[in-house]
Amino acid sequence: MNRKIRVLVVDDDNLLRKLVTEQLAKGDFDAAPATSGQQALDILREADYDVVLLDIMMPGLSGLDTLREIRRLEDPPEVIMLTADTSLSTGIEAMRHGAYDYLTKPATLDEMEAIIRKADEKRRLVKQNASLRSVARGVDEVLPIVKANPLMATLVAQAENAARTDSTILITGESGTGKDVLARLIHSKSARHSTPIITVNCGALPETLFESEFFGHERGAFTGASALRRGLIEAADGSTLFLDEIGDLPLQMQVKLLHFLEQGRFRRVGSTRDQSADVRIIAATNRNLADEVERKHFRADLYYRLNVVALHVPPLRKRTEDTPELIEYFLGVYRQRFNRPGLNLSAAARQRMQDYAWPGNVRELRNYLERAAALSLSDTIEADQLLGSGVGVQGAVEKNHPPSPFSQHASPTLEELEREHILRVLNESEGNRERAAAILGISSRTLYRKLREYETHTRSAGLATES
Repeated sequence: MNRKIRVLVVDDDNLLRKLVTEQLAKGDFDAAPATSGQQALDILREADYDVVLLDIMMPGLSGLDTLREIRRLEDPPEVIMLTADTSLSTGIEAMRHGAYDYLTKPATLDEMEAIIRKADEKRRLVKQNASLRSVARGVDEVLPIVKANPLMATLVAQAENAARTDSTILITGESGTGKDVLARLIHSKSARHSTPIITVNCGALPETLFESEFFGHERGAFTGASALRRGLIEAADGSTLFLDEIGDLPLQMQVKLLHFLEQGRFRRVGSTRDQSADVRIIAATNRNLADEVERKHFRADLYYRLNVVALHVPPLRKRTEDTPELIEYFLGVYRQRFNRPGLNLSAAARQRMQDYAWPGNVRELRNYLERAAALSLSDTIEADQLLGSGVGVQGAVEKNHPPSPFSQHASPTLEELEREHILRVLNESEGNRERAAAILGISSRTLYRKLREYETHTRSAGLATES
């Protein structure tokens, strides 16, 4: 969608007001008039504007008084003052009270348009920074897209072509295939690449928080809403919003998302005025949305609106040519994270990982390699250490039905819980055993002993599997 800057022209001079409004409307502006300061305030309390052109000398409520009231609004627009005073004193006074800038009459249309664009850019940056603080997410690690397989090479080419447009994109594929990585590639190749991509996992939000998270809320909108909160839509204004697990979006929110996609407008919870945002939507799901539409779990109109450009990420078992490069990439990650530059796989371990079908795709490969790196007391990860992670001999033979990597216990034992906790803390400590031991409240010697026990157990499990 092409976003137009919304400008409110406030001047008691009928001819000037009409001329400026009409000329701006002919360009990339959505311009509206107001005949007085009071009328401008009434309009701004009901609708969202990016910039106000405000005459200083007006009967009734003066321009400076109007400016003060505008600055008290919860989400004020930027204000550019219009003055006939060539001494500059009134313009400087207005800037002291919060005006973005001022223009001396008679100003040219080019001057006016240029300063309006700068004021709008400032407002968007302020809103985006506030929104990012409000809906802050952890920064996801940027992973590479490996395309040794022809399917992936074709997919990347399609994604890069789609990136040049603002079309909505639907990415499908099994869990762990890297749909989020493809979304980031598209954003990085788009005209919006200089802005941060905003990501939300639709499956991780409680249904009661969806609307507030997406659209934000006004102060006092509900119990606990003690301050204005900008939502994901505002955070993504001028950028890309990546909606992961879109199939988990509640039906009520599907209606509101569809309205935003069609109109480019939304309302914060508790607000009575519409706001606009220029957002490129990329959605992803591991579900078959066409089937979900048939089951009445997903709206058909939203599905068609999202499915403008469809991209499918194949599972890792269908692109085995990519596995060696992925293994090498993640080895590099853990060499750096655990400060173990010599970390590597034995030839047998590497072959076993390359032969395994990886039903959990890239995510599973990454997790298993991380666990093996954390458990290994030597820099060389052996094949039998992978067996405890489910990458067994059967995996090399029964690629379509690999063994389950998960425990066969109905519930984990205390020993298993302790082991998982210790490994998680070690991972969060980036392999620093002294730091991990301090966090765990045990000695480094105790931690070393437990890791040695885990490695011995893993090797024993491997021998039992091979026998």
